[in-house]
Amino acid sequence: MNIETSPGTAAGSGIARSLSVSPCRSLQLGRWVKLICGASYQDMPAVRRLVMLYALAGVDCIDVAADGAVVAAARRGLDDAVWIAGHLSDRKAPRWNNHSLRSHAPWLMVSLNDSEDPHFRKAYFDVGHCPSDCDRPCASICPTAAIQFQAVNCGGVVENLCYGCGRCIAVCPIKTIEARPHLASPTAFPTTQLSQIDAVEIHTQTGHQSQFEQLWRQLQPWMPYLKLVSISCPDHDQVVPYLRDLCTLMAPLGVPLIWQTDGRPMSGDLGKGTTHAAIRLAQKILAAGLPGYVQPAGGTNGYTVSKLTELGLINNSLSASHLSNCQSSELPSSLALRLDPEDLGSIHDRIAGIAYGSYARSQVMPLLDAIDHELQPWLGNASLNQFPNGQWVSPRSQAAAFDAADAPWRRLDESALGQGLALSQGLVNQLKSA
Repeated sequence: MNIETSPGTAAGSGIARSLSVSPCRSLQLGRWVKLICGASYQDMPAVRRLVMLYALAGVDCIDVAADGAVVAAARRGLDDAVWIAGHLSDRKAPRWNNHSLRSHAPWLMVSLNDSEDPHFRKAYFDVGHCPSDCDRPCASICPTAAIQFQAVNCGGVVENLCYGCGRCIAVCPIKTIEARPHLASPTAFPTTQLSQIDAVEIHTQTGHQSQFEQLWRQLQPWMPYLKLVSISCPDHDQVVPYLRDLCTLMAPLGVPLIWQTDGRPMSGDLGKGTTHAAIRLAQKILAAGLPGYVQPAGGTNGYTVSKLTELGLINNSLSASHLSNCQSSELPSSLALRLDPEDLGSIHDRIAGIAYGSYARSQVMPLLDAIDHELQPWLGNASLNQFPNGQWVSPRSQAAAFDAADAPWRRLDESALGQGLALSQGLVNQLKSA
């Protein structure tokens, strides 16, 4: 596995600093880091473990599919992180603090789309059309093993595992694989779970004013629950005028606004060069002086921070001690953007943060099964955490039945959990420690 981490990274290093700053404060300071689980990714056990690892690593936000079951799995992952942090805090070094994780927990975001979008699709093909002698390049290229063949003319796409990257479509020798789009609408999300989400991201494209306006109207019942709104839009020669129109449409907006510059979607794990498109679009939006915070995504990877630093797009005036001393658990009034269309001044001339998707997932995905096996005695199965009589098993009561000496958090140097923490922290700390 190709691992790019910040120098000197080890499991637990920097965790106290990364967890001591609230998400809103990270946004202000230009140290916001978001994990993208995938707008179409519905593998609940994987989501739970990804959320757990990156919450412990210190991300500020976690973006998941607008699916009630996925949101529930993500919340379970956050609970797991708090519980594990409590056990890690018993260790003399490094310092861990589950109180910090409780008070500054990552915001949970769901993604919606106003029209057809590559993030909201699933691959599909009829296995009966596949030649018997096909080498099945679709299966080998799939980053989540969503394409599986049990035998000749038996198999296909496991829908929950597919997040719509489209790589299989490009390599199919007979061009039989298609993408089936879907719409993630506010009206389809369970209203009973609105209290479980903190933020929303809307995926849109230049020229889709009417579709965006319709979605925005549907979103109004959500507003009392939201701490942040993010708009994700790919580049276009008219993207700046379009985003200005959205500012007018959304005004007044009493929560922070992020412009996610979607460079090359779902490609960060393919190579260093994929980050350039997201950075170019970020520069374009920063130069336009739109109100709000700018956050690159789409192709971001282990090379992104160094490239942003080289271009002077990261606020390097903050020392690590200044960042760790910034305590703020409440949303400052200065973060609330009123979006006066007559005053479209930029809040910053540098990026506010970075969102990592396929690259962040690829760093730890090979370890998730081993981590799940290690944590099984204490945290239970990702989907079935019950005794046969149906009674829920709390992690604390369940843990008492096992020897804590074997716990993976007590042997981070050799456990899969320790490896996963080192990798996730290495990525998150690139910006947190910049």
